[in-house]
Amino acid sequence: MTPRPGTVLRPTGRGLVVLGLCLMLWVLGDLARVTPARQIAAALALMLVLGALCIAANTVGLRPRRRLVDDAVPVGGAARVMVELDAGAWITVVPLGRGIVREHLPETLGGQGDLPLAQRMPHLLRVGRRGGHELGPCSVIVRDVLGMFHLRRTLVDDLRITGLPVITEMQPAAERATGILRDGEQSASAAQGVGEIGPIARPYSSGDDIRRIHWRASARTGRLMTREDEPSAGQSAVIVLDTSQRENPSAEVEDALVSHAATVLDSLGMNGWEVRIVDASGDEITRTGRRRGIPGPSPLGSEADAVEQRASLLALAEVDFDDDASGGIGRDHAAGHTALAIALGPDDGDPFSGLDLDRFAGRATHRTAIALRPALEEEETADGPVPPPARRIGPADGEDFGHAHERHAERLRAARERHAPTRSRLGSWSLVRGTAADTLTDLLTAAEAEGQR
Repeated sequence: MTPRPGTVLRPTGRGLVVLGLCLMLWVLGDLARVTPARQIAAALALMLVLGALCIAANTVGLRPRRRLVDDAVPVGGAARVMVELDAGAWITVVPLGRGIVREHLPETLGGQGDLPLAQRMPHLLRVGRRGGHELGPCSVIVRDVLGMFHLRRTLVDDLRITGLPVITEMQPAAERATGILRDGEQSASAAQGVGEIGPIARPYSSGDDIRRIHWRASARTGRLMTREDEPSAGQSAVIVLDTSQRENPSAEVEDALVSHAATVLDSLGMNGWEVRIVDASGDEITRTGRRRGIPGPSPLGSEADAVEQRASLLALAEVDFDDDASGGIGRDHAAGHTALAIALGPDDGDPFSGLDLDRFAGRATHRTAIALRPALEEEETADGPVPPPARRIGPADGEDFGHAHERHAERLRAARERHAPTRSRLGSWSLVRGTAADTLTDLLTAAEAEGQR
């Protein structure tokens, strides 16, 4: 049960028993004139008064503040969180009570967890799913030294941690298989760039550079013609995410598809491509340009690349697989000047059945479609691996979150060994089918080797 914000003070079970005994012995002492009963009742009343004074002293400076050191981390990573009390909090100086900080976290962040009460309480939260996750309420729970009263002070701060897609390394063999690399070089940088002389001619206008006169077109038309700049098709790539809604969606597959899209986006940018990522409706999720930090060292360019990459990852983290296929999605959005197209979608037996992929590809000569199915058994993936609860960073704790993630990784490795990727054709597209446990390099190189055999 999630507590409401505010302060709640109530007697504990022990306090209620002491209060009841105090009243009974006091009445018994008055009626029977038993002096020891009155003395015991007075002692019990004194315990209640001392407990009330202790709990009142503990409230001085008991104002928790929580802040995020990391507001966005890759899925599976640990976000640093800090909970602090006021510097003058009496409970951290004078031992008049015992307390904890209880965080009511969602299951994707480890569920409810307790921290020993201190002035500063740094801890780590493992992010188990992609997307934004509200941290939920944070409560300080205090009891006096005698255990008579229970104080709960709850804070709601609306903090949010975003689980980002995981970018993995894409090997050169996989980049060549998709057309990102050609003959071991950057394909986009070898192609004609934006602003270079293109094949289109237009009538000469006053002020045009005479060096750009298209003499052959001028001789053919009998009037002066100027070479028109044309954005190069070789620099443009599109990544299509099949976000159409399905009856039995797999969170494991959806997260793997988005992470693969982020990996391809990073590889394309490093190789000089301008990239768009679109969903099944044709709406643009994010767009990145050619990396400014390449070729050659460029501190400002690298910083701009990092900002652009973070913005793209945040956009991909919020992708939902809920587009309605009944409206004819993906049919009215051509890709324009596109030299490379990569589609990513779930494999439910008939991958990309609701999409007209050729409309997305435009003039692309390299077309690769990747379809994924769940890697683990249905009962194992129903709720996903449960991340460990929040833990305080202490001298003996470090980053030890148990062995749950190691066991999950072992199951994924076993799934990769059982099911190898396959390659086939889907119209003009090369279709690669695998599991969510396969890396992009596994999918593209293993399937390529199968196709060559």
